[in-house]
Amino acid sequence: MREYKAALYLRLSHEDIQENNSIEAQRMITTEYAIKNKYNIVEEYVDNGYSGMLDSRPGLNRLMIDIVTNKINMVIVKDISRLTRDKNKTGYYTEIFFPDNDVRFISVTEMIDSGERYEIDDSIMLRGIVNQYYVADISKKIKSVKTNKKKNGEYVEHCVPYGYKKDNENKYLVIKDEKVAENVKLIFQMYIQGYSQSKIAKHLTSLGIDTPKKYKGQNVPINEWRNDTISRILKDPFYTGKMIINKYVTDYRTKNTNKTPRKDWIMIEGKHEALVSKEDYELVQKMIEEKFSKPKQKYDYLLKGLVYCGHCKSRMQYKYRTRTKVRDKVLENSQKCWYYKCRMLYRFPSICNRGHTIQEKTLNNIVIDNLSKRLSMLKIDECTGKVINEYKTKDANYKLLEQYKKRKKKIESDITVLYNKKLEGIVLAEDFKEQYTILKNETKEIESKILELEQICDVYNIDEKLQGIIIDFKNGKELTNDIMKLLIKRIEVYEDMKINIEYNV
Repeated sequence: MREYKAALYLRLSHEDIQENNSIEAQRMITTEYAIKNKYNIVEEYVDNGYSGMLDSRPGLNRLMIDIVTNKINMVIVKDISRLTRDKNKTGYYTEIFFPDNDVRFISVTEMIDSGERYEIDDSIMLRGIVNQYYVADISKKIKSVKTNKKKNGEYVEHCVPYGYKKDNENKYLVIKDEKVAENVKLIFQMYIQGYSQSKIAKHLTSLGIDTPKKYKGQNVPINEWRNDTISRILKDPFYTGKMIINKYVTDYRTKNTNKTPRKDWIMIEGKHEALVSKEDYELVQKMIEEKFSKPKQKYDYLLKGLVYCGHCKSRMQYKYRTRTKVRDKVLENSQKCWYYKCRMLYRFPSICNRGHTIQEKTLNNIVIDNLSKRLSMLKIDECTGKVINEYKTKDANYKLLEQYKKRKKKIESDITVLYNKKLEGIVLAEDFKEQYTILKNETKEIESKILELEQICDVYNIDEKLQGIIIDFKNGKELTNDIMKLLIKRIEVYEDMKINIEYNV
């Protein structure tokens, strides 16, 4: 008789409120089953507070590794929903991963046991669909309850905007935080008076006022106010007394939270005390829009993503200002002047307070001149070869080609596994024929796409193309940002126009 090395897998999400789903209840059920059947429990894997829709969980990840390394050959769960609530993953674990790794799977309360031959009836997929529907349904109900509470003026979020706090007697009521509310009012007043976000941040830091994160007790390495913190406060309509509904949306499968477009927000007025008048708030929004309005045409600049501050090593910000005069001479038409500036000056002046700038045109000329000298010292074939290798790692067609090749190898492996299962009698002849046909048809489609992509990615054509680009550049023709990224890894800018360039070739 085979000796089993059993693993107990226990999972509980925040949404699970049933008593029989607690970690202790799961442990008791699975342990009693293992003891009753004389299975040796080698390890217990627990994920407490993790959704069954997540692919990656600490306990589950550790279990997968121990299965692959042959430490575990039996997995016992209370029910399949503890393992996963994703219907696709249910099929993957029970029909592919466990059998391929010689693992016996047991769901105690559902009386599912893959046994020695790893056979599980088709009802398991139906359970997977039901489990996934359960998560989606619970998510909708929780969202509906929260929305109704907000419409009734109840604040249900965990965090409260800076300047407010939750009432000690009513956790759903938001009241003004007397300790810091005046700081919010000061931020709006200073901006209306013409102070920039940067100057407001510096002023608050100079007064020794804790940042919102520091005030809430979070561990922050640098207690300095930042431009983006000031901007976030200035743009938040919550300070006018409005309750905001649908500001964020959470994917019930991944648990990722994303901000919704402002046009989709639902605002209910008069649910808490306003710190800022509607008139002042609207005035601030108008000032921000006028000051930070983006140009209508997107400008894809030559050195995009390559320029860094030589002092603090952070990426430099690409900005523009409007010039109305040059050397005291007034221009008939205003001109936009594009330049680079270290962004740390605005974020954390204590890290980098140089504030040095360099005009885009000046930096472009310096870099192109240096690049021309660099390429003239390299053999054209050697240089092109390096650029081609760099190109392959970034080109979308090459990436897609590699993905198709990997998928083809995986299908070939699946066909081999399927054939062996047929020989062993695990898979019936009719089922084998059906699955084999599906895999072979997919192989033909992939081979066709591989051939098409190989023609697009023909190395000879790329060799000619890149040689032509480099030769054109040497003859004074214009380069693009994509090609600059192939040739240059990093550009560091120091004060007094000192430039350091790190090349890929």
